[in-house]
Amino acid sequence: MPIISISINESLKQFINKLVKKNQYENKSKLIRDALLRLMSDIEVSGFDNFGDISPIEKSIIGNLIVIAPHDPIVQRKLNKIENKYMEQIVNKNQHFQGENLLMSIIFDGKISDFQNIVVDINGIKEIKNFRYLIVN
Repeated sequence: MPIISISINESLKQFINKLVKKNQYENKSKLIRDALLRLMSDIEVSGFDNFGDISPIEKSIIGNLIVIAPHDPIVQRKLNKIENKYMEQIVNKNQHFQGENLLMSIIFDGKISDFQNIVVDINGIKEIKNFRYLIVN
Protein backbone atom coordinates (compact mmCIF):
# COMPACT_ATOMS: atom_id res chain seq x y z
CA MET A 1 0.00 0.00 0.00
CA PRO A 2 1.42 3.44 -0.89
CA ILE A 3 2.35 5.83 1.90
CA ILE A 4 1.50 9.55 1.79
CA SER A 5 2.29 12.38 4.17
CA ILE A 6 -0.20 15.05 5.18
CA SER A 7 -0.07 18.22 7.26
CA ILE A 8 -2.76 18.82 9.87
CA ASN A 9 -3.24 21.32 12.66
CA GLU A 10 -2.69 20.42 16.31
CA SER A 11 -6.39 20.03 17.16
CA LEU A 12 -6.90 17.48 14.36
CA LYS A 13 -3.80 15.62 15.50
CA GLN A 14 -5.14 15.48 19.08
CA PHE A 15 -8.56 14.32 17.82
CA ILE A 16 -6.98 11.50 15.79
CA ASN A 17 -4.79 10.46 18.72
CA LYS A 18 -7.82 10.38 21.06
CA LEU A 19 -9.82 8.17 18.70
CA VAL A 20 -6.93 5.73 18.36
CA LYS A 21 -6.16 5.81 22.09
CA LYS A 22 -9.79 5.08 23.02
CA ASN A 23 -9.61 1.99 20.78
CA GLN A 24 -12.16 3.29 18.33
CA TYR A 25 -9.56 2.64 15.63
CA GLU A 26 -6.67 0.23 15.51
CA ASN A 27 -4.25 2.85 14.18
CA LYS A 28 -4.10 6.27 12.51
CA SER A 29 -3.89 4.85 8.99
CA LYS A 30 -7.09 2.85 9.44
CA LEU A 31 -8.87 5.95 10.76
CA ILE A 32 -7.78 8.05 7.76
CA ARG A 33 -8.73 5.29 5.27
CA ASP A 34 -12.20 4.99 6.84
CA ALA A 35 -12.66 8.77 6.77
CA LEU A 36 -11.73 8.86 3.07
CA LEU A 37 -14.11 5.98 2.27
CA ARG A 38 -16.93 7.85 4.02
CA LEU A 39 -16.09 11.03 2.11
CA MET A 40 -16.04 9.15 -1.20
CA SER A 41 -19.49 7.71 -0.54
CA ASP A 42 -20.92 11.07 0.61
CA ILE A 43 -19.84 13.38 -2.20
CA GLU A 44 -20.62 13.28 -5.90
CA VAL A 45 -17.42 12.23 -7.65
CA SER A 46 -18.78 11.29 -11.08
CA GLY A 47 -17.70 14.69 -12.44
CA PHE A 48 -14.07 14.11 -11.47
CA ASP A 49 -11.83 13.16 -14.37
CA ASN A 50 -10.31 10.11 -12.70
CA PHE A 51 -8.75 8.77 -9.54
CA GLY A 52 -5.99 6.77 -11.15
CA ASP A 53 -6.65 3.22 -9.94
CA ILE A 54 -9.88 4.08 -8.10
CA SER A 55 -13.02 3.23 -10.06
CA PRO A 56 -16.04 5.53 -10.36
CA ILE A 57 -18.18 5.45 -7.24
CA GLU A 58 -21.25 3.84 -8.86
CA LYS A 59 -19.42 0.91 -10.43
CA SER A 60 -20.85 -2.49 -9.54
CA ILE A 61 -18.39 -4.86 -7.93
CA ILE A 62 -18.14 -8.26 -6.33
CA GLY A 63 -16.31 -8.30 -3.04
CA ASN A 64 -15.42 -10.65 -0.22
CA LEU A 65 -15.43 -9.64 3.44
CA ILE A 66 -13.91 -11.82 6.17
CA VAL A 67 -14.63 -11.03 9.81
CA ILE A 68 -13.21 -12.61 12.95
CA ALA A 69 -15.03 -11.52 16.08
CA PRO A 70 -15.56 -12.78 19.61
CA HIS A 71 -18.37 -15.28 20.11
CA ASP A 72 -20.54 -12.69 21.85
CA PRO A 73 -24.30 -12.11 21.36
CA ILE A 74 -23.86 -8.31 21.39
CA VAL A 75 -21.29 -8.44 18.59
CA GLN A 76 -23.46 -10.89 16.66
CA ARG A 77 -26.43 -8.50 16.93
CA LYS A 78 -24.29 -5.67 15.55
CA LEU A 79 -23.17 -7.85 12.64
CA ASN A 80 -26.75 -9.04 12.01
CA LYS A 81 -27.95 -5.43 11.89
CA ILE A 82 -25.32 -4.66 9.24
CA GLU A 83 -26.23 -7.83 7.35
CA ASN A 84 -29.91 -6.80 7.30
CA LYS A 85 -28.99 -3.31 6.09
CA TYR A 86 -27.15 -4.76 3.08
CA MET A 87 -29.25 -7.90 2.52
CA GLU A 88 -29.91 -7.05 -1.13
CA GLN A 89 -26.17 -6.90 -1.86
CA ILE A 90 -25.10 -9.92 0.22
CA VAL A 91 -25.36 -12.93 -2.05
CA ASN A 92 -23.76 -15.45 0.28
CA LYS A 93 -22.71 -15.64 3.91
CA ASN A 94 -20.96 -18.41 5.79
CA GLN A 95 -20.19 -18.37 9.46
CA HIS A 96 -18.96 -20.80 12.03
CA PHE A 97 -17.54 -20.76 15.50
CA GLN A 98 -14.07 -21.87 16.42
CA GLY A 99 -13.36 -21.76 20.12
CA GLU A 100 -14.09 -18.25 21.36
CA ASN A 101 -14.31 -16.77 17.84
CA LEU A 102 -16.96 -16.22 15.21
CA LEU A 103 -15.57 -16.53 11.68
CA MET A 104 -17.73 -14.95 8.99
CA SER A 105 -17.28 -14.74 5.23
CA ILE A 106 -19.58 -12.54 3.15
CA ILE A 107 -19.85 -12.35 -0.65
CA PHE A 108 -21.07 -8.90 -1.71
CA ASP A 109 -22.46 -7.96 -5.15
CA GLY A 110 -23.44 -4.32 -5.59
CA LYS A 111 -22.35 -0.72 -5.98
CA ILE A 112 -18.88 0.19 -4.80
CA SER A 113 -20.38 2.97 -2.66
CA ASP A 114 -22.43 0.36 -0.77
CA PHE A 115 -19.31 -1.80 -0.40
CA GLN A 116 -17.46 1.19 1.05
CA ASN A 117 -20.34 1.74 3.48
CA ILE A 118 -20.45 -1.88 4.66
CA VAL A 119 -16.67 -1.78 5.20
CA VAL A 120 -17.02 1.38 7.31
CA ASP A 121 -19.95 -0.13 9.26
CA ILE A 122 -18.04 -3.33 10.06
CA ASN A 123 -14.89 -1.37 10.94
CA GLY A 124 -17.04 0.61 13.38
CA ILE A 125 -17.52 -2.47 15.57
CA LYS A 126 -14.66 -2.08 18.02
CA GLU A 127 -14.87 -5.68 19.26
CA ILE A 128 -13.88 -7.07 15.84
CA LYS A 129 -10.59 -8.96 16.18
CA ASN A 130 -9.69 -9.06 12.48
CA PHE A 131 -11.36 -7.78 9.32
CA ARG A 132 -10.22 -8.10 5.72
CA TYR A 133 -11.94 -7.31 2.46
CA LEU A 134 -11.19 -7.81 -1.21
CA ILE A 135 -12.79 -6.33 -4.30
CA VAL A 136 -12.79 -9.12 -6.91
CA ASN A 137 -13.62 -7.07 -10.04
